[in-house]
Amino acid sequence: MERKIYNGYAFSDGEQEKAKINRDLYNELKNKFKVYRSDLYWTPDVDLNQFDVVIGRKAGYAHAEYNIIKNGPNLSKEELLLLCDSGSLCFGGSQLTGNKFRVSED
Repeated sequence: MERKIYNGYAFSDGEQEKAKINRDLYNELKNKFKVYRSDLYWTPDVDLNQFDVVIGRKAGYAHAEYNIIKNGPNLSKEELLLLCDSGSLCFGGSQLTGNKFRVSED
């Protein structure tokens, strides 16, 4: 199976392998960059100089919206979505506007 980020792989062929690949890629991103992701605040109060990527979150019904406050390494949309969903993306995600993202959750 190709080593890439799988967006919305639930109930598809090879879903367990896709989940493992996503987790591995997520762990690589987390090891390479300092990432701060808040589960509670849309605009977390953190020192932006201390992190490469800063993400805020707002919960919704069967989804969450994410605010990419800082993307120092200029990560791709798919990489940011993977960081937003803590390495899963099984139900998929999309970019709403420039720095706003939406991830479907169960």
